[in-house]
Amino acid sequence: MSSDWSRPHYKPSPSRPSLFYLVFGEPPASDALNISRVRHHVDRVQPELQVSRHPRGQDPAWFDAWLSSAVGSDIGPVFGDGAAAVFAAQHVTAVRGEFDDPDSLAYLRNTVGVVSAVTEAAAPVAILDADSLTWWKPQDWRRRFVDESEFRIDDHVFIAVTDDPQARPGLRTYTRGMRKFGRPELEIRHLPGEYAGTNPAIRDSGRILSGLANHLARGAVIEDGRTMYLAAYESTIVFFESHGKAHSLEVCDINPDTGISSDGASHLLERMRVAGPGPRE
Repeated sequence: MSSDWSRPHYKPSPSRPSLFYLVFGEPPASDALNISRVRHHVDRVQPELQVSRHPRGQDPAWFDAWLSSAVGSDIGPVFGDGAAAVFAAQHVTAVRGEFDDPDSLAYLRNTVGVVSAVTEAAAPVAILDADSLTWWKPQDWRRRFVDESEFRIDDHVFIAVTDDPQARPGLRTYTRGMRKFGRPELEIRHLPGEYAGTNPAIRDSGRILSGLANHLARGAVIEDGRTMYLAAYESTIVFFESHGKAHSLEVCDINPDTGISSDGASHLLERMRVAGPGPRE
């Protein structure tokens, strides 16, 4: 086994981490899954884990939903000329499991290792992390999870931004994939500026969310109303249960002049903008 898959901030939670991966393409034969402790970084195949094979004709509506515009919008940008093969796939292998809240991330490393074994026993054209809605080319997956094995939050949680009218005024940045850790999704609302990659508020809110997501993935528990001081920016943030969104926390900051929580995190983002790009929280 390699690297650090620990949860140094672990506090028990009643929530159960849930993992779900789909490998599109010709499936492995039923007896062809050779899981290697060394190559795939698996110390054991946990009993909660299920591997199942699904031909497209078995349930076309379910199969095609994964390739629809809602989920499959990134297939073209990710796969380029290979996108046609993804859309034409006739089989998918599902790897999924739900676990009691553990004190290490071995359950995730082991599950990712089983997915790696599936990709090497089959003829895959694409892998979908169904929790973060992230598409992987098979060669990129192997490079990241077979050739090495180190926990990086960005491999498992996607930071998205939207100009959804319901989130206005301003933009909204949010996580996808925290259910893999049995922890709530995170969001920052009311971001100033335009819906563009050059907007520093989008960049800096992503840094905040990525750092907090890593803290939670490593086992921390954050409740509604908790505050947290960010010494690097001399700022205090507070967490509120997101209205109308189950298992989600909104990140706001405390107005340093009034001591009252703000809508959004405008004071923190302004301090980050002045400080300029730096390491993630």
